[in-house]
Amino acid sequence: MRSDREAPTCMTGRPASLGGVRSPWAILAWAALLVAIVVSFRPAVPVVWGDTPPFVESAFRTLETGRPTVAGGRDPGYPTFLAVTFAFGGGLRTIVYLQQAAWAVLMLAIAATAQVVTRNAGGLVPIILVATYPGLLLFRNVLTAELLFAVFLNLAVAGLLVATCVGKTARCWLVATAILCAAVAACLRSQGLLIPIAAVLLAAGIVGRDTPVRVTVIAISVAAAFALLAAGSRFGASNSDQASAVFVSKTLFCNHLNIVLGSDAARRELALVAGDRADAAMARLTADFAAEPGRWPVLGFFGDACLFDAALDRDVAGDNGNVGATAAYWRIFLTAVRDRPLAYAGKFVRQMAYGASVAWPPYGLAPVIPVSTDDVPHVSDILTRHGWASRLIDLRGGPVQIGLLSDFPSVSAYLFRALSTVFVIAIVFWTVTAARRSNFATRAGIVIAMWAASIVPAAAAHTLDVVRYLIPAVPMVGLMLSLFARELTETIMADHLSPAIKRPR
Repeated sequence: MRSDREAPTCMTGRPASLGGVRSPWAILAWAALLVAIVVSFRPAVPVVWGDTPPFVESAFRTLETGRPTVAGGRDPGYPTFLAVTFAFGGGLRTIVYLQQAAWAVLMLAIAATAQVVTRNAGGLVPIILVATYPGLLLFRNVLTAELLFAVFLNLAVAGLLVATCVGKTARCWLVATAILCAAVAACLRSQGLLIPIAAVLLAAGIVGRDTPVRVTVIAISVAAAFALLAAGSRFGASNSDQASAVFVSKTLFCNHLNIVLGSDAARRELALVAGDRADAAMARLTADFAAEPGRWPVLGFFGDACLFDAALDRDVAGDNGNVGATAAYWRIFLTAVRDRPLAYAGKFVRQMAYGASVAWPPYGLAPVIPVSTDDVPHVSDILTRHGWASRLIDLRGGPVQIGLLSDFPSVSAYLFRALSTVFVIAIVFWTVTAARRSNFATRAGIVIAMWAASIVPAAAAHTLDVVRYLIPAVPMVGLMLSLFARELTETIMADHLSPAIKRPR
């Protein structure tokens, strides 16, 4: 049995450390990574997207009420981050500085993780590509939760991976930290609810039997994580407008509109809850379903046409307002799924297959970050209403160049599609070698489990046609490719050396 002081081994069978970092190749790889990080920085210009106004409004309401409060159906994690920044005198430009710093920390953290786990400079190559990937870079300037969600999700993955390579005491603290990071990620996006659950299950497998003190530390981190979810996620947030009150149930209803309209039982339930408004409600749904059919090709229809149809809420709510609309959407959705379970299962499988095929998607390859000019006046109005008119200067910047590989969109598209293909090959390789190489199977399994936990709720509840829902998985794909490259190299070398070892002298 291994003593507490003995460090476990990593993929090479040697004690885990930053060994090999002094080799010329490792120094060159780290230098390339640092250059990619430094060169990629752009001016701290806040970029407004469609999600920005409700996030900013939620932040001010959170600041005023002293508790997580959401508007426009947003999740409370990012508004809380904005509210804390505002409380300390920061503005929108400060938010961008913090996001850029968080991105740099993430890149360095996953690079260190790849170095520790693979003990090879080649493991840093996918991480360098992550650092140059335009689809992730653009979120540093955009006022939305994507970047911070990516940071905490991938820090959780990195903590679990390194925990498999260190001594028991360090492992305990790394696992505890990873669980808390996973909980914060779920607060930033409710679709990440499976992430802390997956982290806890993986942590249990990593830690196994341990001393009562260490088990207590991990148990406290689990309790703290679920307390954070109860207070800082959508479960504990106060809904301050109609869109937030009906957001979850209406999202499920609208993104499964094809199943709802194809189910006789769901149609009868709709007629029951809508009463004399049933004909009007059905007409609205038919029109929403026909709107922009090619917008989300895998889903087959544009779910947001229904989601932003406020008049539909009145049609299905009866005299009970938001409560009635929320309950009605839930009942109709569940009725449709029970009536047509195979249709729902087929939609889920198609979404997950799409997610695997574009795990490293060619997204955001335009040279500049797109700006939602229609939403800039909305943000300005929110700042003015809450007494922050003096901060409007933050919104006067022009388009922000992403730079690096985004200047070569054709090359970038082929490159990242190829890497996405290699990621799928790596999953197959992991499946085949899981029984033979336990170290690789454990670490690759951590990445795959957390990747799946980050997109399964999106496939089940929303849509993966909006490729940015997969962007936070990108650093995890880089880690998977680092593990795959190292394991494949060792497998080829072992197969090459075996005949020489068996050959008689």
